[in-house]
Amino acid sequence: MMFRLSYFLLLILAICGITNAAPPTQQNWSDVLNRYSGTFNIVKDSSDEPAGAFQFKWTEPRKVAHYSFRSFGDAPAARMTGFCFWNDKENRAEFNEIEYGDEGRMAVNGYCVNSSENTMTWIVSFWTQDGMVRQIAMADTFTKDGIDRSVTLLSGRPLASTTVKWVRVK
Repeated sequence: MMFRLSYFLLLILAICGITNAAPPTQQNWSDVLNRYSGTFNIVKDSSDEPAGAFQFKWTEPRKVAHYSFRSFGDAPAARMTGFCFWNDKENRAEFNEIEYGDEGRMAVNGYCVNSSENTMTWIVSFWTQDGMVRQIAMADTFTKDGIDRSVTLLSGRPLASTTVKWVRVK
């Protein structure tokens, strides 16, 4: 119980500790999400070698964005595709994706709980046909070179990698 409480308090501090952070609004969500536009090489943990590539583009400007990931090199085989959109009913930016990798096929959904000039924080749930596998808090910090991502496990099985760097392809 104390272990879960510690993670919950850590998540609250991470979300609330970001200066001027607030969830995106219906008016600004697409501008905020636009920071993910383009192509990035993904580098996991302390490696210098890219393990995959991520692409994000608007399929319907200011309404729906499509993104995808594919691993390459010595990284375990993984593929993912998804869509990001504004959910009018929940009044928040969300994404849904299908992922296939080491853990088999997963449905993943997430929603943005905070954003600032340099950050975005997401709550993300991973599901298989057997039920929920994990829930994480995913904090992205936007840098001049790309994105630094850190992951905090909220419940379920841990991820193999908790720190990821996205390097923008120019």
